[in-house]
Amino acid sequence: MSLLSQKEELSNTNLEQLFANDKHRFANMHMQVNGLLMDYSKQLLTTDTIKLLIDEANKVALKGKIADLFSGAIVNHTEQRPALHTELRNPETNNQSILRVLDQMESFVIKAVNQYTDVIVLGIGGSDLGPHLVCEALSNYAVNTIKLHFVANVDPDTLAPLLQQLDPKKTLCIINSKTFTTIETLTNAKYVREWLKNDQLVGVTANKDAAITWGIQPDNIFEFWDWVGGRFSVWSAVGLPIALSIGMDNFRRFLSGAHAMDKHFNTASFAENMPVLMALLGIWNINYLNHKTLAIIPYADGLQLLAPYLQQLEMESNGKASNQQTAPIIWGGVGCNAQHAYMQLLHQGTQVVPIDFLVAAKSSNDMQELQDLLVASCIGQSQALMQGRSTFEEYKNCPGNRPSTTLMFAEMTPEILGNIIALYEHKVYVQGILWGIESFDQWGVQLGKELIKSTLQVMQTDDYAELDSSTVGLLKSYKDFLSVSDATKS
Repeated sequence: MSLLSQKEELSNTNLEQLFANDKHRFANMHMQVNGLLMDYSKQLLTTDTIKLLIDEANKVALKGKIADLFSGAIVNHTEQRPALHTELRNPETNNQSILRVLDQMESFVIKAVNQYTDVIVLGIGGSDLGPHLVCEALSNYAVNTIKLHFVANVDPDTLAPLLQQLDPKKTLCIINSKTFTTIETLTNAKYVREWLKNDQLVGVTANKDAAITWGIQPDNIFEFWDWVGGRFSVWSAVGLPIALSIGMDNFRRFLSGAHAMDKHFNTASFAENMPVLMALLGIWNINYLNHKTLAIIPYADGLQLLAPYLQQLEMESNGKASNQQTAPIIWGGVGCNAQHAYMQLLHQGTQVVPIDFLVAAKSSNDMQELQDLLVASCIGQSQALMQGRSTFEEYKNCPGNRPSTTLMFAEMTPEILGNIIALYEHKVYVQGILWGIESFDQWGVQLGKELIKSTLQVMQTDDYAELDSSTVGLLKSYKDFLSVSDATKS
């Protein structure tokens, strides 16, 4: 039997029938690893489908490719680099540069929390979304009163009011830029540099010389390596804001949670391997059932940045050309809010959207009625999407048969969050292998960076030669709007 024949066979059934036919479906289609439970029984497939998907993984020698990731082999072939972000969270690492940076972080945190009240964190993409997500998700673990202010976009209406409200004598600025050439980050940093003293600027970068030339004091530079991609960098000194917030002990717990998922991914058989199964579920939905989006719906306000984080992780890693459909469009947001926003489309819309639900069994706060409602909302939505509803009032009908996976855990801890992020990282890697694409480069992003610089040059020179009419029209309109605005002010 092939996967295409499986698709044909399953087109004549639905999820509700699959549950009715198999009283042990949940038992057969859920697993628990490191305190993280994954229920994929509401995906439109059978155990036979899983076996066929595993056969596809074996055909591309996935086991060996996983070993390559952990051994330091070249897995980023267009840039001839390994991708050793997993080594950053390995408690048994012998990499002296990693150990040195962790010690440097620990010493810096002790000094900074007694000296500063506020920290401006400049970065973009993974170097912003990673630490920002973790700090929000683990806010209950904050041990320091220092306030973090994340700035990624180059919107003056964000940075200017922030600088006006903070005290420059008590403010530190962390600049996260792997190459120390990221135009958005360095442009924001230029304004902060004018506002602060140089000894209050910290650089996290793989380009130490560029950081020193720019004005960062050598002792305030934290090393970052070219074998860690920006969207996999939260485990490095890019996570310094996390350590400033929750302390180094909790930061190390976060690393240990990810390492536990690494060990599972590297050793478990594919049939019992959570990242591999999550990846294969995505392959099934995208390449066989033709579902081109994935909604990420966490029932926790602390995970409100998870969908944007996974957008950059998945769409930047696997949003590349292949002979088949690749990365889905990732979107979503906090659970109960979603129920009063876009969940209508998921129940009755014409597009089928697979969903990853995430929910904790308990909160760190003693408001059990709220927590019960939160969990009931998550479980109830997944059940309603699976079952649907059929009534004589046609407008009330919901087709059901909408696939979802639920990730449940006891409570949000540093270890669990590390598990979750590492789970999605490894899912991305597995899918890239199966699609035959390079998950660790980002040449599409590089093109955009180049065009930004050339557009800025045109703004300064008014040399519109060889530009398309739309670009010329927009640039001239921009200057017209500026002129009108200046005239109004005068």
